[in-house]
Amino acid sequence: MTKMDSVAKIPQILGGIFFFFFGLPFTLVPFIMFFELGAIDPAYPFEALFLIAFSIPFLLSGLAIQSMGLAAIRWAFVATKDPNLAPRLGKIGPARIAITEHPNTEYVGEYIRQSEIINGRDWYRMADSNSRLYYYAVNEGGAPGWSIDDRQDNGSKDWFNGGWFPSTVATLPLGRRMWNDIEPPWVEIEVLESAEKKSNWWEKKS
Repeated sequence: MTKMDSVAKIPQILGGIFFFFFGLPFTLVPFIMFFELGAIDPAYPFEALFLIAFSIPFLLSGLAIQSMGLAAIRWAFVATKDPNLAPRLGKIGPARIAITEHPNTEYVGEYIRQSEIINGRDWYRMADSNSRLYYYAVNEGGAPGWSIDDRQDNGSKDWFNGGWFPSTVATLPLGRRMWNDIEPPWVEIEVLESAEKKSNWWEKKS
C-alpha cells in the first residue's frame, strides 16, 4: 500500500471509529437500566417486561451502528491487499488441469497455469476463453476460497459466476467436490499429463 493509499483510507477509518462510538451508548442502554439502575423488580413483572422490550430496540440499533463502523474500518485495511504482491504459498501446481464436470458447460475444458501468481497461489485460464480458476484471499470482504469466473480481474474481486470452494490452503481442490452457489453443486478437477509425457508414451513400453 502506497503513502497516497494510506492517506485516502484515513477518512474511512475515522468514520468507522465515529460510528462505533456513536452506537456505543445505544448498546449500553439495557446494561445501564438493569445493572446500574436496578430496573427489574420481580414484584412488578409487567413493568419489568415493558422495560426489557423497551431496551431491545436500543440494543439492536446500537449493535447495527457499531457493526457498520467496524465493517468500515475492516474494509479500509482488507481492501488494500494487492493480489499480485502476495508471496507464493506452497509448491508450484500442475501445468495443465481440466474441469471435467460443471453444471455450466462453458467452464468445462482444459486450463493452463499462468506465469504469474494471484494471492500467493497459481491461477489457471482456459485457452481462448476468459474462464479462469483462481484463489480469492478476502481482498474485498467475503470468504476465502477458490473461484471460477469468466470476467477479467486481477484476483481482488469476490467473483464466482462458476461457483466457489471454501479453502485456506494453497493446493488446488482436485477431484469431485461440492462447490457453492451453483446448481447442481458438483465440480470435478483433474490434473492433465504434460505434452512431453504424452508424446513419449512409447518409451515406457520397453
